[in-house]
Amino acid sequence: MSNRRKIRRPGASGPGAARLSPPKSAWRRRVRELLLGWYGQERRNLPWRGEREPYRIWVSEAMLQQTRAGTAAPRYARFLARFPTLRALAEAPLEAVLAEWQGLGYYGRARSLHRAAREVAERLGGELPAGLAALRALPGFGPYMAGAVGSIAFGLRVPAVDGNVLRVLARLLDLAPPVDKPPGRAAVEKEAEALLPRVRPGDFNQALMDLGARLCLPRNPRCGDCPLEALCAARKAGTAAQRREEDGLFGGLWELPGWMAEGRPEPSEREWARACARHLGPGWKAGGEIARAARVLTHRRILFVLRRALPPEGKRISLKDADGAMWVDAEALKALPLSNAQRAAIAAGRRGIGEGQGRLFG
Repeated sequence: MSNRRKIRRPGASGPGAARLSPPKSAWRRRVRELLLGWYGQERRNLPWRGEREPYRIWVSEAMLQQTRAGTAAPRYARFLARFPTLRALAEAPLEAVLAEWQGLGYYGRARSLHRAAREVAERLGGELPAGLAALRALPGFGPYMAGAVGSIAFGLRVPAVDGNVLRVLARLLDLAPPVDKPPGRAAVEKEAEALLPRVRPGDFNQALMDLGARLCLPRNPRCGDCPLEALCAARKAGTAAQRREEDGLFGGLWELPGWMAEGRPEPSEREWARACARHLGPGWKAGGEIARAARVLTHRRILFVLRRALPPEGKRISLKDADGAMWVDAEALKALPLSNAQRAAIAAGRRGIGEGQGRLFG
């Protein structure tokens, strides 16, 4: 994705803003105390909250990746009614699992869930392993999934850093490095690990997620309701509220690599090739069309045409960053400021991959 205009990212400080010194043990203790107290009183009433069965926790976390809690909640009970145990999931045909996943989207999650269940049933006696390394070895268990399941189901003192947690901790520390770049993310993950209490690490991870989902919002954060307001460096520095420059359509926001064409054109293959070379680097090519997404703004109608990007054969994938472009994963994407139109285009691309390429999604 490329950003052609300056933007203040979450947690970035303005000129002359105060900086927080490295967090001390007393500060961390107070963060834990206030956040866990708030969570005990204000945590969201979700069907998997309080669950201690590792398989059920795993299912809930798989559903919550790239899906809102309000959408996942009713599907959670239905999925477990169909596949009540890990062995039941492992023994089911993939087609049945995918059918039950309909409406949640991003079917790769369901395939990984099914593949990992079969691996656990065949190699590990049908029980999820309680160790972090063993969890990470399973299909679909990246750092976030392993941290979430490990801390909630097994009490492992390991962080679970999603987009909400990235945003909360970037503001809490008023980090200068952007969290969508390796140095910024590494700083957040280091502090997330240091903040974890020795008891209730799963509750603490969920409390951070809840805080980001309900109060520490990407835009217009509800600082006055936040239990950590007095400890938040960005709040003190006046940098908690995110701003963007208003110098054109979607000014200051991030966007997919591409270009804007006026009228009703069907770009030629040569134009697609030029765009790939310009935004992605030499040797990149445009693959098949994935989907189209139509968005109506107050003053114009935009049709997004999304195609696969094919990297050069036999070369390590890299992305040229002369115009500030970068790769982001699904979790980091949630923390980036995007226009509603771009989010619709990304969602259409994902649906197109999973449900039939070349479709138009309004």
